[in-house]
Amino acid sequence: MSEKLGLGIIGCGEISRWHLRAAAADDRARWVAACDLRAQAVAERADEFAIPGRYTQVEDLLADPAVEAVIVATGPEAHVGPTVAAFQAGKHVLVEKPVAVTAAEVEAMLAAQGDLVGACCSSRFRSTEGARVATGIIASGELGPVRRLFANILQPPREGYDGTSPFFLHRPGWGGQGVLADWGCYDLDYLLGLCGWQHEPLVVMGEMTGLPRFFREIAKPANDVEVRVAAQALLSNGAVLDYQRAMFAAVDETRQEWRIECENGALDLNMLPGSPQVRVHRYSVDGCVTEELVPEPFQWGEIHTGPVVNFLDAVLDGATPMTTLVNSLTMQRLADSIYESARTGTAVLLRGAD
Repeated sequence: MSEKLGLGIIGCGEISRWHLRAAAADDRARWVAACDLRAQAVAERADEFAIPGRYTQVEDLLADPAVEAVIVATGPEAHVGPTVAAFQAGKHVLVEKPVAVTAAEVEAMLAAQGDLVGACCSSRFRSTEGARVATGIIASGELGPVRRLFANILQPPREGYDGTSPFFLHRPGWGGQGVLADWGCYDLDYLLGLCGWQHEPLVVMGEMTGLPRFFREIAKPANDVEVRVAAQALLSNGAVLDYQRAMFAAVDETRQEWRIECENGALDLNMLPGSPQVRVHRYSVDGCVTEELVPEPFQWGEIHTGPVVNFLDAVLDGATPMTTLVNSLTMQRLADSIYESARTGTAVLLRGAD
């Protein structure tokens, strides 16, 4: 390995700039190659970050001997091909979120991974101090076994709806998925990851709805995907999941709650910037004692820097990625099951359930 880890970026869209900035600020790495089907996009990113290798074909970037690790920053429908090819070429890989469109695609990634590092950017919101504190509390066992993971996020419609926002309602080819793939992967990664990935989905029930009729009459979306998802799941190790995220919800202001309930107390959490980041509720003989932790909200840049720094730690120092591809497979199986349950109207039984 060279003095600085040689990085290549596959996909030069808007999200790539966050990765490029994060790694450029880390003296352990250097950008050596960029790739996108659009030559102009490659030129813009390469000029901005002084990247020497410029390619429009993935196989050409992977053949560049200066490339030792890659970040796959394409859309989710185009994650599996570059990731598998990168592993086969002996490169470590950090994949954008959502990791894939189906669990079968993640399984293909894992089959090609071997001893290389593989990680996913759905870990972004566990890069914060609040997330680290909450992880430590759960891991310490002071609150006892985890009993319930809960998230409920309701967002009102934006003013001036014209059919073009959110992006998954009009962008073709984004995996045929909506809010569950876009934001749900963050919510699920956050809750499951804070609990140390100790809970696997066993039985899943899901329900989802598309754009409300009122807004369809204003501007019919190009993609008929979900803007609201609700799910319940029986998890391993005695826990359950209770989850809802809705855009275009009939509320006048955003409501959001992330919560982990345990045998001896609970954590109320802010996945997004907010103060405090963590509230710990502990049972006592006097009832319930609440402690507020991490009073300062995080800055948005932290969540984009975190996965890149963690990826470098994993490649260079042997650290465990916050979200490995094995963890990503757990989440993708959960997401697949929610989609299947919503489609069929029945519960989905996953492998390992009795």
